[in-house]
Amino acid sequence: MPRKPPVWKEAMPTFNGLIDSAKNEADVQSACSYIKQAVVESYPDTPPSRKKPMNSIREAIRERYPALKEKSPHEGAPFPYYFTDAGKGKVERWEHLAIKHLKEDWNLKDDWVEEKSDTITPSPQPETGFDIFTEVGLGGEELTAVKQAIGDDDVNEWVKQALLQRAKAINALHERFNEDLSLVPSDELMNDKKHRTNPNASRELASRAVRAIKHWNYSQPEHKWCITNKLISELTGVTPKAIAKVVEGMGIEDYNQMQGLTPVVNRMTKAAVGSISDVVSIADMLGID
Repeated sequence: MPRKPPVWKEAMPTFNGLIDSAKNEADVQSACSYIKQAVVESYPDTPPSRKKPMNSIREAIRERYPALKEKSPHEGAPFPYYFTDAGKGKVERWEHLAIKHLKEDWNLKDDWVEEKSDTITPSPQPETGFDIFTEVGLGGEELTAVKQAIGDDDVNEWVKQALLQRAKAINALHERFNEDLSLVPSDELMNDKKHRTNPNASRELASRAVRAIKHWNYSQPEHKWCITNKLISELTGVTPKAIAKVVEGMGIEDYNQMQGLTPVVNRMTKAAVGSISDVVSIADMLGID
């Protein structure tokens, strides 16, 4: 999901609208207080981080309302401009009043100005409507279907029930994954439907199969098996692909190497004693010795 833009960027369209519709300097000052409050909310604990957005806001104002450098300070300039020569070079110009009110003590300098302004108490931020459908990205046919289903019901209650249902499902899944299966017989783990999609059950079965094969190798040293995913699959009924995901950390490769075993050995052992499932079974095994 894309990162949500900072508060000040979301407030820019409203700020531009307030500036464009301002009738006097008080309106301009109020609009500037609004956007500065949004900047503060974006970076409440890191004042230095406010410098860049404030520069961007002033730049946006200058793009919409370019400075008038040809007019004399003795000439009248139409609202919303004011005369200033502050900044580097003391360039005399008429600038939008917003530049005058977009200075703060945590942001002393901009392209033109190098002076500290009085702190302006931010005006209350206009309330904006919260649309849950927009917030969660619903639109088009999906939005139509949802609204049709909700009808005149309380949207908040729908959201509440959806969250509760989702939470219960996830919590139940976590309980399954964290369930201790060491005392559940292998036969049940292999045949009970409730365990078939549980990776925890697959790992438990694989662990028992590895233990059973090692026991065989210890008691039948002349007919050892090389432990492979395919061999474990034959004993557990779990697919080799699924086995590959759960045997990590069992030290199988180290064991085979230490015993000098390779998959080729299994052909000779099978020829001598039959398939692994003929001589080794984990059906009655538990996860503990």
